[in-house]
Amino acid sequence: MTFTLTSLNTPFGLAMFATREHVGGTWAVLLDEQNPYAALYAAKAQGVTRVIEAVSVQPCDRLLEPGDLLIPSDLVDLTHGRRSTFFTNRGYGFIGQAPVWCPQTRQALITAAQAITPRTFVRGTLAVGEVDTQIEDARTWNAHALAVTSAPAAFLAKELELCYAVIAIVGGAASERGNAVIAKLMQHLPDERTCACGSTMQPARERGLISDDWRTWIGD
Repeated sequence: MTFTLTSLNTPFGLAMFATREHVGGTWAVLLDEQNPYAALYAAKAQGVTRVIEAVSVQPCDRLLEPGDLLIPSDLVDLTHGRRSTFFTNRGYGFIGQAPVWCPQTRQALITAAQAITPRTFVRGTLAVGEVDTQIEDARTWNAHALAVTSAPAAFLAKELELCYAVIAIVGGAASERGNAVIAKLMQHLPDERTCACGSTMQPARERGLISDDWRTWIGD
């Protein structure tokens, strides 16, 4: 499967990611992305509509084994000090976070992952913390796995009206199973976006708070 590697300077720094064309629009793959502000800004600028991130996780649930795949159904944000919005000091209002992940993209990931391995788990909470966050801290929130990325990416993607979902891989995101799922994903992505991800900012548009130029939405 051929991807186009993209490198782009953004107001948030340099972003590098892989993109692939699809009938339903361009999609991008991130891998344990440490700078989601730059990556998602760049993806939007390149016309991307769907973003899939592969994240490395530590298991909190003792049933999870190295190499297992988790397509989480929920997210617990245990980070601290991370800027969680592009809209600092801008009164665009509240964007609902339920569901956390794009339902269409998540379902495509589930179907692709289950075709690769029976060790695919589709119900579970992903906790996102800092490098020093302890597994026991995540367990107090009933989390099944612990990562250090995908928050605030999940929130930022909604602000840019991008579809976003993650595949969590126990042990390491750069795995053969993870690559196989991404390769198979193309077969299961729907041709059209019928989810609500592409219109999360519509209430702000209707109130005249923002224009159609998404770059003007962002700032301090």
